[in-house]
Amino acid sequence: MARVSYTVETDLEPNVVWNALTEFGPRRAELWPDLSPSFKVLDRGEGWAKVRECTDSLGIWAIELYEWREPVITATVQDSNAAQAGGTWRMELRPRSGGGSVLNIAMDRRAKGFVGHIIHGLFQLTNGRFLAVRTRRMLSNLRR
Repeated sequence: MARVSYTVETDLEPNVVWNALTEFGPRRAELWPDLSPSFKVLDRGEGWAKVRECTDSLGIWAIELYEWREPVITATVQDSNAAQAGGTWRMELRPRSGGGSVLNIAMDRRAKGFVGHIIHGLFQLTNGRFLAVRTRRMLSNLRR
C-alpha cells in the first residue's frame, strides 16, 4: 500500500490552480508532465468527470472518477493496470496567507502489477517528494 501526503505552495491564486486541477480538455495533457495526450474523457457532469488517463512511456493507464466540490477534489481508481480499484488521490486547495495557494495532496492506493509496485514503491520511498516535483512542474506549466 502506498500512503503519502505532501504540500505544495504557489503564488498562483486558488481559482487558477482550481481551474487547472479540474481541466479535462486537451490542455490537461499540456499541464501534467507525465500524462499522455491519449487520455480520454469517458463521461462528465457537474462536479465530476470519469477519465481514462495514461502514461504511454511506462505502459500504465487508469480509469479515474474525479469528483470536486471546493476546496476538495478526489480521484478514485475505477480500473487500472497499475493500481487496485478504490484507491484515491485527495487534493485540498486553500488560499495562502499573503496571497497564492496551498495544495495539500494525499494518496492512498494499493499497487497492482509489476510496474505498479515499482511506481508505488517509489512514491512511498520518497514520501511524496517525487510527486511534489511533478505537481510543481504542473503549476509552472500554468505560467506558459
